[in-house]
Amino acid sequence: MYTKSDLGLQAMKDRHAVDITRAQRSALILFDGQRSVRAVLEATAALGVTAADIDQLVALGLLQPLAGAGAAPAPAAAPAAAAVAGARTAPAADQPSAQERAQRYRVAYPLATELTAQLGLRGFALNLAVEAAQGFEGLVELLPRLRAAVGDARIQPLEDVLLGP
Repeated sequence: MYTKSDLGLQAMKDRHAVDITRAQRSALILFDGQRSVRAVLEATAALGVTAADIDQLVALGLLQPLAGAGAAPAPAAAPAAAAVAGARTAPAADQPSAQERAQRYRVAYPLATELTAQLGLRGFALNLAVEAAQGFEGLVELLPRLRAAVGDARIQPLEDVLLGP
């Protein structure tokens, strides 16, 4: 189990204190020393939070192991999160570089806008969300919403671009 460090508490007060995604911030909020990594991953699965996100929060010093508790390493919870989210997750070592994420975003953005355009008025709000997405991470966060709107088969090409085959 993890709890927020002093830096994590400061990040909660000042949104610009550290550079984390909205999904990571949502996960950070839930770490209170009472919830396990698995519980937080299950609660934030719809946002696309993975064990790698938890690892990043720990690496940034925003989370710390609960005093006196043997905190389970976040990567051990990745299979549970993948099963809950119904999506593939890459191990932390296989995370794409910043350059690769930028390239994937350039390819994925038109795919995502095409998917939402095919929904007509039903997809208007989702189209706005795609346009507002902040780069690669923003599109990855939208995958669950896109999947719910267009289905597994139609989301697959976009998911392959963003997460890899």
